[in-house]
Amino acid sequence: MVSPLLICSYEDRPEAMDSVILMGESLCRVDTRVCLHLTVPDAPSSVRAWAKSRPQVALSTARPKGVSGWDVKPWLLLQELNAGAAEALWLDTDIVATRPISGFLNELLHDSFIVAEEWNRPEPVHLSYLWELPTGRPVPPVNSCFLRATKAHRRLLERWLEMTHEPRYRLAQALPFERRPFHLASDQVLLTALLGSEEFSQVTMDCIRIGPHIAQCAGSSGYRPGHRLLDLFRGLPPLIHCIGRKPWERTSDPSRIQRFLLDLATDVSPYSLAARNVARELGMSPPWLEARTSLGAVLRGVTGYHPGMAGLPLAILHSVPIKMGQLIGFTKRSVRDDNSRHLSSPKQI
Repeated sequence: MVSPLLICSYEDRPEAMDSVILMGESLCRVDTRVCLHLTVPDAPSSVRAWAKSRPQVALSTARPKGVSGWDVKPWLLLQELNAGAAEALWLDTDIVATRPISGFLNELLHDSFIVAEEWNRPEPVHLSYLWELPTGRPVPPVNSCFLRATKAHRRLLERWLEMTHEPRYRLAQALPFERRPFHLASDQVLLTALLGSEEFSQVTMDCIRIGPHIAQCAGSSGYRPGHRLLDLFRGLPPLIHCIGRKPWERTSDPSRIQRFLLDLATDVSPYSLAARNVARELGMSPPWLEARTSLGAVLRGVTGYHPGMAGLPLAILHSVPIKMGQLIGFTKRSVRDDNSRHLSSPKQI
């Protein structure tokens, strides 16, 4: 008999309660192996009623001691492992599942600590020294929207939890996100520093990748035009993640142009449209899933509300300057390398 796939998640933002239901419902519908452990302190009646209707879901309304928000991830994973689970997964609540998670987990390294690839595919970096930790290896900055840990990773999770309680990190969390020092910005930067440290440099890592496994939807970025077109044939990525500004958050941008562009990006966001599909099946109609701009409504309509196609024009427009920047950077590096080879080569007599 195949063991259930244990996934834990947490939400304590009142305005995000609909997203909890949409994440959980999408997950349960596409993956019968899932056993979802939700922690939602002071859960409203809508969340309680939905959880009761789903045998795969266990809802806890107790508030974890000493942790909240992003920092709850290592705490919850440790709870599951300490309770006897051989492995446990974490999933952010701003994710919609379109295909079974168990399908792509088989493609990844067995017993590895699994994270998600960041939307911009950053190069490996050394971050451990910023925490006065001996450096072991460079690690690409990770995205902790998806995590898989086994019993072998208990010490890593314990150390991660300890770092979230350090005074300098706690002080930084009181600041607006844009004012925080990079190495104190969020829980996933701490995790990146630990994975690159000497103590944990032997931990085998793997990641779910943008394209085949997950769409990291950072505005019009992350879900690339090529992936969108390819997904017309292979299907949507199993997971669609909303990065940055959430559709249920009110914009505070003073500029009308900025507000329009943000609203348009939200209208055609793959996350918004995938969540809309789940909501319609449940008979839910959260106002934040409705189109905010006329252009967004048109793009939704002409593409049949397809999560990948509605935002394709914006994704193409956004990719052009990125590709030009990459090309310019590649050209500069090539010229610099050619000059270096020329200067270092022996002179011909």
